[in-house]
Amino acid sequence: MYPNDPISVLKEVALSDHWSALRVLIVDDDVFQRSVVSKLLQLLGISRLGAEGDGHAAEARLAEGWDLLILDLNMPEMDGIEFLNILAGLEEKPALILFSGEDQRLLEVAEDLARDLGVNVVGSISKPIDRDKMTRLLDRVEIKAAAVEQTFPVQDELSEAEIRDGISAGALRLVYQPKVDALTLDLVGAEALLRWETPDGRRLGPGAVIPVAERSDLMQSLTRAVFSMAMTQLRDWQQLGHRWKLSCNFSINDLMQPEVVADLEQIISQAEAPAELVILEVTESKIAEDVSSVLSALTRLRLKGFGISIDDFGTGFSSMEQLRKFPFTELKIDRAFVAGAQQKPSARAIFESSVNLAKLLSISSVAEGAEDAEDLALCRELGVDLIQGYFIAKPMPPEEFLAWALKRGH
Repeated sequence: MYPNDPISVLKEVALSDHWSALRVLIVDDDVFQRSVVSKLLQLLGISRLGAEGDGHAAEARLAEGWDLLILDLNMPEMDGIEFLNILAGLEEKPALILFSGEDQRLLEVAEDLARDLGVNVVGSISKPIDRDKMTRLLDRVEIKAAAVEQTFPVQDELSEAEIRDGISAGALRLVYQPKVDALTLDLVGAEALLRWETPDGRRLGPGAVIPVAERSDLMQSLTRAVFSMAMTQLRDWQQLGHRWKLSCNFSINDLMQPEVVADLEQIISQAEAPAELVILEVTESKIAEDVSSVLSALTRLRLKGFGISIDDFGTGFSSMEQLRKFPFTELKIDRAFVAGAQQKPSARAIFESSVNLAKLLSISSVAEGAEDAEDLALCRELGVDLIQGYFIAKPMPPEEFLAWALKRGH
């Protein structure tokens, strides 16, 4: 099952302090495997290590504040799946790498389960240890750590009154995440993303705002305010000579309003922003709630020159029918099928078929969640048009976005 001399592969690894700050706990019932993984991590510059042979012993050490957990799936007494449920109950969860001798498909299923439980999964490795894969995943731990270091804290939802007053008081802020050409990495456009600034200067994410707005009568006001700000930004870019496209997310509730087309036309007219540079992103899984109303609105908006993107493609239940019926100009492939897809045959299959489908329909494909060079390489191999993800850039405030773009020569 193992190479004749598995330790020999470790001798080729140069000492590195790149990950020296990481605190890593290895959970595996196989003493030999624990030893091999420990030696590899030490040679990579990681000295803050712990190792346990079963889930119960590891559970007792979770309070020690580990940054990364390397977890075997098949263990006696408490297996890895049971342990995932323990992790799910933690307020502060370590990042997770699954390390197992099970087949790749089972590893993928376990990864998906862990993500559904709110665990930050950076990938999996099939036994025996793969040095190159481990280093790539350690790099991804850093990227994901950066990704969750938002400028806003996790908190409970705002109240309806706070949102209503905040819209009027100018609490809305927008950040912009670049979308680049997959081959040249040239900047093509950006997605506008919502942030909220409280009276005491804290930044909150969309999760504190949007669910409340969707449950109340505030979604229309919120969307109009965000769209107006985005169109003003688009005008400013144009005045500087930049014809970058700008994507904005739209709620199904908005698209079912009879006045939505007239409202958006009025906003872009006031901002002097051309519709052909605007992409409206609609989440796939919610489109089917009122097909006729949404189809009518999107078709009218497309006739006005707006681009229409189907967001989070692959996560809904009627993708093919929706692509046939709706006037989409862009297919945005969900990050679940992009990040780490090189090592996930089922995710890669869905990723590849989605890209091919976009080509056959003559619409642009966008890969969300490209987080490392391996993801980028696969995007290029499959013929993706545009990519968006932390490997390219995080969402940035307007001034930072412009500085980033100009530094790259755009």
